Amino acid sequence: MTKEFLQYTGFCAPIISSLSCAMMLVIHRRTYGKSEDNILYRLLIIYFFAISLLWACSLVYVYFPRLYVHINVIYYLGLFWGQVVFYQFIYTLTRLPGEKAFSRIHYLVPLLIVGVFAVWSAFVPFEWQVYIVTSRGEFAPGYEAYSRLFTSRLIFRGIWNILYTVLAWWRLLAYRRNIADYSSNAGRSSLSWVTLLLVLSLSLVPPSLLSAIFPKKVLISSIMLLLPQLLLVLQHAIVCYNMAVGNFVVIRYPEGENSGDEDGKEKEERPNRQEEDESRRSERRRKFEKYMHEHRPYLNPELRITDLIPALRTNRTHLSRFINREFGMNFSRYINMLRLQEMEALRNDRSCAHLSEEERACMAGFGSFRGYIRVKRMIDQEEKKCNRKKI
Repeated sequence: MTKEFLQYTGFCAPIISSLSCAMMLVIHRRTYGKSEDNILYRLLIIYFFAISLLWACSLVYVYFPRLYVHINVIYYLGLFWGQVVFYQFIYTLTRLPGEKAFSRIHYLVPLLIVGVFAVWSAFVPFEWQVYIVTSRGEFAPGYEAYSRLFTSRLIFRGIWNILYTVLAWWRLLAYRRNIADYSSNAGRSSLSWVTLLLVLSLSLVPPSLLSAIFPKKVLISSIMLLLPQLLLVLQHAIVCYNMAVGNFVVIRYPEGENSGDEDGKEKEERPNRQEEDESRRSERRRKFEKYMHEHRPYLNPELRITDLIPALRTNRTHLSRFINREFGMNFSRYINMLRLQEMEALRNDRSCAHLSEEERACMAGFGSFRGYIRVKRMIDQEEKKCNRKKI
């Protein structure tokens, strides 16, 4: 009785968690959501509903086999499209300006596969399909090829999971290469929680591939299946929490920025272009440092490089190259170095002696004390590496 209860709970847990997360995101989006982030919320809500449908079909597979035969096509659509929707969420979250929109081919390929399966099912007697389900993987006589396809759903899930997790990893790496020249919020722009999601996603693969080794009867009756279900619930909680607190930064440039950047790039890379006059460079640096000292925009924890463009009368690309050339670091590190200097100044200020380190970190422009610790540790590690190379 206890074992059956755990199995039933394991199938219900992802359904309950996904529906709960979907409802929470709907409420949060209406109350606090920003209009520019609506697409992210919509994708996640669709994803959660797809996951709940997928696990509801799995529950039907175990307890209502005859009904499952009628809805097995829905199960396969949920299996494929759920992963695609999640990848589109990652794609949108890490999309760089100028990149193409998400390709519909990701949805059409699963539709084609499921369509072939649906047509094939129409030529297999209903009772034999029920037999394949109730026997937990036994092949129906005369329909061995169909039976093999019918019982390979967990293997499909594992392979599909690997494919889209790898694609998501690639996008996350590309995002991290570009975000340092856009946002100074190390906590939100690191997307460390997305890395954890992808690790959890990969951890769901081995249980799916076990169906190629162990019979279905053994797997379904095994408490081992509780592990991926619990990991999935944890994944849902991580996504929902980080979306609710806004722990992300979407790279957005002003309209026309891309074309302007390309023109600027071409001009700067002309072979016959003369080197910028040294006195002019010094003057530009002096004015830039004066602006940063007087206006102290780095005290804004959400500062983006595009926020400086109107005041400095330049564009993002030129400003990014200027900071890299003049200070030998990217925008994010430069701003955080100013915040660290501000932090040190607050420590030496007697009027701020009564403040805690957490309060000083917030006054210095860090989003939180945890963000300050992350930046301090990262810069200390980089400096240690540079010192080792010099030695």
